[in-house]
Amino acid sequence: GLLRRLDFEYKLYQLLLNAADYNPISLLHVSYDLETISVELKLRLRFDYDLQLKANAIKNRSQRDYVMGRIGRADIGVIASLNQDNAESYAQELCDGVKADFLERTKCTDKTVSIGVITVSSNIQVESVLHEAERSMIAAKAMGHSQVCTRQHLEEHAIRSGIPLNLLSMEYKIRVEAEKTASDVAFQTRRTILDYIHKAETDPLTGLNNRGYLDKRLSREIDNAHKHSIPLSIAILDADNFGRVNKDFDYPTGDATLRVIADVLRQETRTTDWVARYGGEEFCVVMLSTLLDDGIVILERIRQAISGRSIPTNKGEPLRVTVSIGAIELTQGELELDELYTRASDALQVAKNKGKNSIAYQDLALSDVIKIFGNN
Repeated sequence: GLLRRLDFEYKLYQLLLNAADYNPISLLHVSYDLETISVELKLRLRFDYDLQLKANAIKNRSQRDYVMGRIGRADIGVIASLNQDNAESYAQELCDGVKADFLERTKCTDKTVSIGVITVSSNIQVESVLHEAERSMIAAKAMGHSQVCTRQHLEEHAIRSGIPLNLLSMEYKIRVEAEKTASDVAFQTRRTILDYIHKAETDPLTGLNNRGYLDKRLSREIDNAHKHSIPLSIAILDADNFGRVNKDFDYPTGDATLRVIADVLRQETRTTDWVARYGGEEFCVVMLSTLLDDGIVILERIRQAISGRSIPTNKGEPLRVTVSIGAIELTQGELELDELYTRASDALQVAKNKGKNSIAYQDLALSDVIKIFGNN
């Protein structure tokens, strides 16, 4: 909802034509302090949302006649008819206000802005005003971020340090650029590593977690369930008559079948559940903090959804596929993955033997009797 940079610069040009002692024009360069955000937070950062939140925070603290525009990827410019003192007070209000809004909406203390301010009372070139505001903004970042720096402050710092203004500004810019580069390198490195890990743990055909991820994470879930005495249910699903799909149609149809099953699993499971490809045409559903009776309800929804899907084939006739499911609940003394997989596989085999397209599960209250739920 802000002006584009060219439109913003043209509006600044028009206002500068009337700049005078009795009509001072102030430009604020408001920059998001991305350099101070941790790598962990950056990986979860919703940049567009944050930029919108920042813009709204500025709008809510500005007069209607102030002009606002996006002047960089994470930078917003504000033009206001304010003298230097009032512009500095206004900038400080924005600096504190944006930080407070970020804290309220995102619960993060690291999200801040740095603001550079320049006030002019004569017709000066647009490029010069933009440059001075940016230079002051960079100084604000170099001085510790989440600060306001005016052109006058920058000149005072130069005098106190005994360093010429241009040289001091260059030093500040180098410092900020170095910080930004270090932050970007750390972020890109972490993201690259996580991308490699994700690819190593993802099944390329279905996009689900693969067997390696399943074994590693399920071991942790078992430990956590025992430690906190919370229920854990799992199920192994197997596509019925899958060998005939490849034989009667072709392998691409078989691949499409597996992708359809994976899509249904993603759609019909809850946010607390997770799914992995167990191997071949078998999938595993892990239901956290879930008793088996509640898990059966979820699995039945999955079974019905899969049987209701049609898959296009090379023969022109749609293919319908069903699944057999073996479901179990973690028992008190069960610690090993193999024990869990064996019990789930045994239940799955019962479902297969009883006519397929059904759910078989162990009723622990009836001495481990395996029961059938579904069409059969």
